Amino acid sequence: MKLLKVAVILMLASGSLQAQDISITGTITRTLKIPMAPSTNIRSPQMAVSEKTTQIKLLKIELSEKSKQIFSNKASKALAHRGEFSNSALSTSEKLPAKVQLGMNGVPVLNQGNHGACIVFAVTAAIDAILNKGDYISQLCQLQLGNYLAATGFTPSGWDGSIGRYVLGQLESTGIISKQQQAEQGCGGLTEYPTNGDDPESSMTLDEYHRISEPFDQETVNWWTLLDVFDVVTERVDTSATLAEVKKSLLNGDRIAFGILLLDFEHGVMGAVGKKGATYDSWVLTPEIARDVYLRPLFGGHEMIITGYDDNAVAIDDLGVKHKGLFTLRNSWGKEAGDHGDYYMSYDYFATFAIDAQRIRKS
Repeated sequence: MKLLKVAVILMLASGSLQAQDISITGTITRTLKIPMAPSTNIRSPQMAVSEKTTQIKLLKIELSEKSKQIFSNKASKALAHRGEFSNSALSTSEKLPAKVQLGMNGVPVLNQGNHGACIVFAVTAAIDAILNKGDYISQLCQLQLGNYLAATGFTPSGWDGSIGRYVLGQLESTGIISKQQQAEQGCGGLTEYPTNGDDPESSMTLDEYHRISEPFDQETVNWWTLLDVFDVVTERVDTSATLAEVKKSLLNGDRIAFGILLLDFEHGVMGAVGKKGATYDSWVLTPEIARDVYLRPLFGGHEMIITGYDDNAVAIDDLGVKHKGLFTLRNSWGKEAGDHGDYYMSYDYFATFAIDAQRIRKS
């Protein structure tokens, strides 16, 4: 009876991945080129920075003409007021400190491999940072249960994407499985997360999951939505106000799992053309990216964790333009990508292209 109740809750909470003006219609496979510094014992000044390549998946996002216009208007407005987003008083009357950095409380950089599981990785890592147990929650078991729920019509599996509140709802309703239990008991026939290869076709039933799971402790972890993907393309949503809410959340010790639109994948690293700590480790808003909302409307969705902000931090794009005011992000493309696994994002890029945000906090 308890499992039936859980299934009904999931079914009622799931809704649809389709919305009138924004739709998740599958995934986009792209080659991730990770710039690698040349060896220190190579003295040739002509030695170029080498690259390591791997395959990743982004969510394929389709926008209506109305939605494209909304994002285009946001981009134009942000470019016209470049630099104003670095003022922490822009979207709130409260005086905020210029810098907050939470980090990940010892949670290592994760690697989703060539699967579209960024949302599951972002949400579970953010919760791990609260639990203070290191790399604790099994993403594999969540995804294998997701395969079962998808087959029975409740929610997306997560292997090829989902929505933040769906994944959090699944964790809240069904509990979590530790990576130790994953290794000892297996989940859907697997004991290790398959970084490469096809998405697994096997699954884990609710009964199987329940036998080795532990409750989601709502007295320790709580969450709520700051920005909903189905509301973001309405005129009433002001993502610059969301930016202020994100900064206040960080000030209070809470990380944000958020979804963002990426485009111009062939430039830099998945459209990240700025540098703060490493080559192409920053998403910044450029005139080209703003223009391509209409001219090249292929959009990828990706989920990461916001772990800090710095009003005075600067990323320099590939044309030498400085972008002031950056969020610090934890990504799930492995520790060799970005700045040792972390990335950065200018405030104006976030305010233009953020599509989803969940505040995850210690109760």
